[in-house]
Amino acid sequence: MKRKQSARTGYLVGLLAAVFIIAGAVNAVGSDAPEKVTVVYGGSSWLGHYPAWVGIEKGLFQKRGLGVLFQNFYASSGRMGSLVAGDLDFASTGCISGIALMASGNKGFMAFGTPDSYATVEGLIAKESIKDIKDLKGKKVAAPFASSAHVLVLDLLEQNGLDPEKDLTLLNLRVNEMPAAMSSGEIDACAAWTPHFNKLLNAPGNHLLADDTQFSLYKKYRLGPGPDLLVVRKEFAKKYPNTCKAFVESYFEAVDLLIQKPEECADVLVKLTNLSKEDQMSVLKDIQWIRGSEQKALMVQPGKFVEGMQRLAEFLVKHKQIDQAPNVKDWIAEEMVP
Repeated sequence: MKRKQSARTGYLVGLLAAVFIIAGAVNAVGSDAPEKVTVVYGGSSWLGHYPAWVGIEKGLFQKRGLGVLFQNFYASSGRMGSLVAGDLDFASTGCISGIALMASGNKGFMAFGTPDSYATVEGLIAKESIKDIKDLKGKKVAAPFASSAHVLVLDLLEQNGLDPEKDLTLLNLRVNEMPAAMSSGEIDACAAWTPHFNKLLNAPGNHLLADDTQFSLYKKYRLGPGPDLLVVRKEFAKKYPNTCKAFVESYFEAVDLLIQKPEECADVLVKLTNLSKEDQMSVLKDIQWIRGSEQKALMVQPGKFVEGMQRLAEFLVKHKQIDQAPNVKDWIAEEMVP
């Protein structure tokens, strides 16, 4: 009888111990679990959004308990407007839209990283008869105004002594409208980014005049005219720190996957970009991805990328794109930088 009681007691003690261990494990996981399990990301077919798309398609966010809704936007300006309005939680944006919001004094967002360098997949494309930048005098040149492509054109013209208001006609045109405009002869040159950049270059009679490596800030800071910037809604980051941590970890795991297995990633990216597998692989070869382990040096200490953004802000003031240069460091969420 005593043996049976002793056995039962031992069983119950063991069972209770197991329950406490499991409960402790659940609590430990729970303490780090995302507070909000669905987040909304603002993107497009531009390469700066590849990691988010790959992370969704390959289940990297899901692995950390996150569901990510990918919302498409044509331009960074619309994406940033939606972010600060509270319709998005995360986004990647061209720096220019971010700097413009900073210059307006908007404190509704913070930056926490830069995913890539894409200096050779954005540039100025012209008809074959136009041999150099100086040949653009008297021509019609298109760029999406207030974009990185627009800033590249302004910089190249300045470097070659051309006045955009007097020496040529500068037209505001969307990149998806440029292939038809070039084909019809409506414009003589245009500044675009991938995937339209690749489509324009593949069209007969077109050639590359200059890419982002010719931008004046590139040589010193390795900074193109509108590098990609990862941003988060400030209120969201404050309210859901675990969710933000899970998002950042998943995002940069996707960056690692893009570096290590580009062909595997290309298989899912073609659904986003509508490029052929061959063209998608070509684009991926031209991208320099920036790992999570490199972010602190760029964004915090010594913070050369942030310094470059400050110089870019001053450039925008000089060319009357913004009224004053903000102190970019004030918008860096150092605690979120991986």
